[in-house]
Amino acid sequence: MKFQTKHIFFLKIIAIVLLSLAGAWVFLKGLVFSAALILVGIISLAISMYLDRKKLIGRIGQLIAGIRHSDFSTHFVKTASNDELSRLSQEMDEALDIFRSRAHDAMMDEAESQAWQKLISVLTHEIMNSITPIISLSETLSEREISDDTDSEAYSVMKQAMETIHRRSKGLLSFVENYRKLTRLPQPTVQPIHVQSMLKSMQQLVAPGGIEFTYSVYPDQLILKADKGMTDQLLLNLLKNAHEACVTQSQSKIGIKAEKVGDEIHISVSDNGHGISPEAIEKIFIPFYSTKPTGSGIGLSICRQIMLRHKGKIVVKSDESGSKFTMVFPE
Repeated sequence: MKFQTKHIFFLKIIAIVLLSLAGAWVFLKGLVFSAALILVGIISLAISMYLDRKKLIGRIGQLIAGIRHSDFSTHFVKTASNDELSRLSQEMDEALDIFRSRAHDAMMDEAESQAWQKLISVLTHEIMNSITPIISLSETLSEREISDDTDSEAYSVMKQAMETIHRRSKGLLSFVENYRKLTRLPQPTVQPIHVQSMLKSMQQLVAPGGIEFTYSVYPDQLILKADKGMTDQLLLNLLKNAHEACVTQSQSKIGIKAEKVGDEIHISVSDNGHGISPEAIEKIFIPFYSTKPTGSGIGLSICRQIMLRHKGKIVVKSDESGSKFTMVFPE
């Protein structure tokens, strides 16, 4: 018969109490040698309890030290027993596995975000440096007056070419400036936001543009701690995408659901559009990637950057019946 850890612990305490009483009785009877033996037994049990406690504290301390030094490979040593200590060790391992997974995902997201920002920053810097003098020169040449000895036909061709260069360069400059937004997001100014009021204001804001949606908030007085401007930008981007996804539907259905889930606040934007293909769903947050012919590919990337700056995340689920984007904010 195997005793569980808590049973052994209580048995040791009972044994110490009984031995203490027995030792006192023997000592009072004048049996000093027997009392000394009993005292040795009591000390041995006390040392055994101390070593058990020290062993447990040492194992937990080793795990904490590993986490503190970003060593996620540490595990509790599994034993064959099925007592409370073994089950506690197993639960600790499972909790640490979840922590490792989340920490790894967060680090990968942060690394990917930084890599994209560096790439975009370099590309936009180089393109801006190259295109700015082209715009200036083309503008100067296209405004230059024709002289008397200049071939009017050749001048007309040259001017038309300069105007084309200027027009296309301005378009490219605007295009690059759009992407620079990805690297210019400020750190959020966190403030309490009454979610019910925010969604009501958002509903009034987008209604003139033809975007209609319903919303629900639980609890009614839900407060979100986030940057108000960034949160509005998030919702506007997602509502615009949801509206565009529902264009082919006879009756579009767009809904926002805000709720408190544990120690997080989830805000979901769902639609009944055509959905996103499995091949595209893994790429939609990558800068420059878009499933729309005229899309810039930065809307969802900005949404992801904003969530990362709030120490949160954005996830998507989609099938043929529609899509659902969920923003997960830490409370």
